[in-house]
Amino acid sequence: MNKYMSLLSLPVIILSGCQTQTQTQTQTQTQTQTQTQTVQVPQAVFNTKVITIENSQLNQYWSLEQIKPVMLNKRPDWLPRGAGKGEYYITIDSNGNEVSKELISSQPEGWMTQALVNKMPKQQYVPAASNIKRVPVKVKMDFEVKRMN
Repeated sequence: MNKYMSLLSLPVIILSGCQTQTQTQTQTQTQTQTQTQTVQVPQAVFNTKVITIENSQLNQYWSLEQIKPVMLNKRPDWLPRGAGKGEYYITIDSNGNEVSKELISSQPEGWMTQALVNKMPKQQYVPAASNIKRVPVKVKMDFEVKRMN
């Protein structure tokens, strides 16, 4: 009789284990969906027409917000291997958010790609004292990576 009870209770235990796992998976999926829904990307705000300026004029409109330097343990995944240089445009909205980066060129050709530029961290800017109207700007930035000996 005990053998039969053991054999009958075994499928019940197995099935309840499967049910618990399914509930846990459902809860995990719900939590993941909730987390992805709460992530908000700030909307770009342009209170006037975007003007194109030279890099040397940027400090008349916006300055880079001071943040603590971050020490990295490894090479960032957006930084290509080897040496090279290039140019890209950034657009800064009226709130000082960097809203886009557009690759212009890189040398050697193909060393930097738009996909890698898109992975670069976005910067935050504060308006200069002379930029009372918080004019949004588009500015060309230069970059260069040299080999270390």
